[in-house]
Amino acid sequence: MYCDNLSPDTFGIISNVTNQNLSSFNSCFTELIILDHTTVVPINNHYKTPETLGNDRLAAVVGANSLYPDKNNLVIDVGTCIKYDFIDSEKNYSGGSISPGLDMKFSALNHYTQKLPRIEKQNDFHISGDSTHSALLSGVMFGSLMEMQGFIDQHTSKNDSLQVIVTGGDHAFFVGRLKGTIFAEPDLVVKGLFQILKYNVPKV
Repeated sequence: MYCDNLSPDTFGIISNVTNQNLSSFNSCFTELIILDHTTVVPINNHYKTPETLGNDRLAAVVGANSLYPDKNNLVIDVGTCIKYDFIDSEKNYSGGSISPGLDMKFSALNHYTQKLPRIEKQNDFHISGDSTHSALLSGVMFGSLMEMQGFIDQHTSKNDSLQVIVTGGDHAFFVGRLKGTIFAEPDLVVKGLFQILKYNVPKV
């Protein structure tokens, strides 16, 4: 079991996006934080329904604030969904936006039509395609790129010293194509979780 490799004085934090009961892990740690909407965090969370806020979104903005504490931060998490979350330089988080991720878009195009194939995401995409395959890549990949750029442009117009941080499993498809100063932080959520753990267990 994983716990067998831990020292007896280990502190831990678990972020769970399912309804699985994690209480069995308590015996593995000297102190264990199971992240939920009641966990104290080092930012000002103004989300109106905190019990519905994904732990990954919360951890990501905590991580962004810890890395760039004097900046207005826009986090773009490109995973199963594409999530946009903004936290200002005063640590105020009010929410963001959620749209379908790449795999979800490709699957939907195949599932809800009779002739469009299910294709895989790839780096070779352009503003338009000259075949069905390349047209699908354009619509999903280039379309998602334009979606991201649109969010960046809107937030930039409203916030000074905006820092854009891109993370998530599919972030590498877009980092080099987005305009402006873009920082890639593949482990942003993990870094945020560590900050929440330190905030709750100061001796970590």
